Amino acid sequence: MASFVRRAGELSQKVLPTYKAVYRKVKPQVVNTSRYVAKRLGPPLQRSSRYLLNAARPHVQRTTSVIAAKLEPHTKSLKESFNRRLLSVAPGLSVTRQTEALTEGQVPEAAPEEEDDFRERYIPLTRKSVIRQLMQKEDFLTAEEKKYYEDFALSLDSAIVNKYNGVLQELKNLFDPINPDKDTIETRKWNPRERQDSEFWLLQRLEDLMEKANFHELPQPLVERAMQEHEVGDGIRVAIHTAKYDVLKFWALGREKIPVTLPWYRALFQKPETVKPKLYYKRIVVAIRFKRDQKLILKSFKEIPVNSLEMILPDGKLKIGKFDKGIFTASVTLATLGVIAKIVTVLASMNVDWTLMMTGVTGLVAAQRWTSYKNKRNQYLADLSRLLYFKNVANNRGLLALLVDRAEDETFKQALLVYTFLLANRPASMLDQRSLEMSPNELGGLSRLQLEERVEQYIYKVTGTQVEVDSAEAIVLLKKFGIVSEHDEKLHVLPLQAAMRNLPQQPQSLVARASEGDIAEGYDRDVFAETEEQYEKEEQVQKRVGWF
Repeated sequence: MASFVRRAGELSQKVLPTYKAVYRKVKPQVVNTSRYVAKRLGPPLQRSSRYLLNAARPHVQRTTSVIAAKLEPHTKSLKESFNRRLLSVAPGLSVTRQTEALTEGQVPEAAPEEEDDFRERYIPLTRKSVIRQLMQKEDFLTAEEKKYYEDFALSLDSAIVNKYNGVLQELKNLFDPINPDKDTIETRKWNPRERQDSEFWLLQRLEDLMEKANFHELPQPLVERAMQEHEVGDGIRVAIHTAKYDVLKFWALGREKIPVTLPWYRALFQKPETVKPKLYYKRIVVAIRFKRDQKLILKSFKEIPVNSLEMILPDGKLKIGKFDKGIFTASVTLATLGVIAKIVTVLASMNVDWTLMMTGVTGLVAAQRWTSYKNKRNQYLADLSRLLYFKNVANNRGLLALLVDRAEDETFKQALLVYTFLLANRPASMLDQRSLEMSPNELGGLSRLQLEERVEQYIYKVTGTQVEVDSAEAIVLLKKFGIVSEHDEKLHVLPLQAAMRNLPQQPQSLVARASEGDIAEGYDRDVFAETEEQYEKEEQVQKRVGWF
């Protein structure tokens, strides 16, 4: 064994020098050959690959675009139809609808994805506009029906208002023990358990009211990500400590996508495709209560950016941005080291002036970054102050009345659209008949799904907005009035004059109702659509006001 090992060692001593000599001779030639091949063949191969890629890209894009355009309507209609049938069988189930993920800026970009399964149910038309649009629709109502249609709409509106009077009074009674703005003399003491009960039932009633007003509650994961520490501007970071709150709920209505246009000087260096549109919630309601606090705060705001939910909260922490923080920390560290080095050299009787120069330069850099941060922080606080002043819509008890008004509006619009589309679904020969001669069996004849599809198509045609219409509540309401009946899953309605007799005969004037807050602060999509220019003008006007 020992001799075998010795021979192997002798053989390796002979082979290794030979291998190294061969490697030294062959390596330069191989390297030079590979470099020559890469130098000669590299550019032609790159040009060929780029040419093939550029030549094939338009054809591939055109083919995929054509296929996607042809398949999208079919897949969308199949998905919507299946989802409606599933909802009609089991209301608790639904198919998740994937829509375009909307993100913006430096805020947590995944936040809006939680809302992709939600489709807007808010009808962006005022009550008066709905009445006008339906009366002006061609071959929809008879000449006789147009004479009485406004009276019918007013009677229906009055009946719905009477229905919600009790709802508003109940909300006021529940909110009274936890109202932070109460200005009357306290006639009794509320113990903590009574306040908790009032808060619990108030939030339960609010959830039902928000659903009727077509608000939707923001998912908890979205809220948690929006409250995490994130960039809100150049060099500013903000964080919200949710542990300070016992109650923190957001409800939103109307998510608007405002296209952004680049100025000409920026368009020269930036592609338009890279500019993402701005996202706004048209209306947002927040309910908050701090820990160890006994009062519930309710606030409503308008036109709040999707990525700025933290701005409508009363508590938060501002921090310096990571980049500025790194520069500031490095500058302070170098300045400190320079001071230490200067002290050491002075103690050692050595004249080294470069340490003093480094200390001065880095100290100036640190002071400049800190001053810049303070200026940005003050600017953010000024913008926050303007937002809270100009964008606030209502608070606390006044907000309850506003939400009830909006729920009345949405219920009225849905009920009027449901009845009118059922009334207009009749043979063309009946357009010349009088209302008293019409039979309920000949009016309507649509299923719930067919009715909702027609109303959705009509709203999209008028407003350009895709809205999901849920006719269940409107059908139940009209059934209670005896206006709608259902046979074999087909809906039928009474003629217009017969339906009017089933409603209150002293309708409230729509002119009087027009002065209420929900009409004034609502927005009518068939009149105007928000643009970036309008938002910029509002911001310029608001920036002229403030504490300077």
